Amino acid sequence: MSTTHAQAEHTTADHAHGENCGHEAVSHEDHVDYVHDGHKHAEHGDHYDEH
Repeated sequence: MSTTHAQAEHTTADHAHGENCGHEAVSHEDHVDYVHDGHKHAEHGDHYDEH
């Protein structure tokens, strides 16, 4: 089974996810995603991958 990740429209400069950012934190394998605009964001360098 392969997993593809598309670059999100949001960069880390646009919005920094983290404690008290206002988005739901969801554990995903070895990291935490944040639910934002109906999908999950996973930080990846200077942008977020969508899950």
